[in-house]
Amino acid sequence: MELLERAQKRKETAILILEELELLEKWNTIGQAYVVGATAYDLLVDPDIDIETFCSRPNAAEAMMILSDLTNNPKVLELKFRNYLETPFKGYYFKIQYEHAPSEIWNIDMWLFSETRKGPLSRDLVSLMNDSLTIESRRYILTIKEQLLKKSLVLPSIYVYEAVLDYDITCTEDFLYWMEQQDVDIQTNWRPLKNSK
Repeated sequence: MELLERAQKRKETAILILEELELLEKWNTIGQAYVVGATAYDLLVDPDIDIETFCSRPNAAEAMMILSDLTNNPKVLELKFRNYLETPFKGYYFKIQYEHAPSEIWNIDMWLFSETRKGPLSRDLVSLMNDSLTIESRRYILTIKEQLLKKSLVLPSIYVYEAVLDYDITCTEDFLYWMEQQDVDIQTNWRPLKNSK
């Protein structure tokens, strides 16, 4: 199966999981929910789904309440919460582990933010990324991400996007060399410099 086709199959699975768990419907009862990250860009390699939700007064207890019925779903293996309000993330984090099929565990990362939150947000990257990506750049990104996975190298995907889109990096070896110059301990405000359209 070709790179783009594999990514599309993963996207279809992600959508099925979101629909089965009714996650966007749940989050939209307390704010405005957005699917972000690789699922939104059609660049899925890892079985991960990312959601950001924005509301006027984030309330962790209210969020856990809307998610609590998921504990009755036998495919939901884990539901956890962490308070990151006093960190640079400035939000509440929720995670679901979902067994889509035997030995196929999906991680669903969900953030609840104030609608006035300042700083980098994945929500703001979605349209910029989709306007900047081409079939060629998608292939480079997916190739690098798949090879990193095979090497068991866990690196933030946003650096792969930046390397390919802004620095014309097309292979994993060059990407890893480029990564040596990056500071991954700080939150990045990166936005694509180029626009393909």
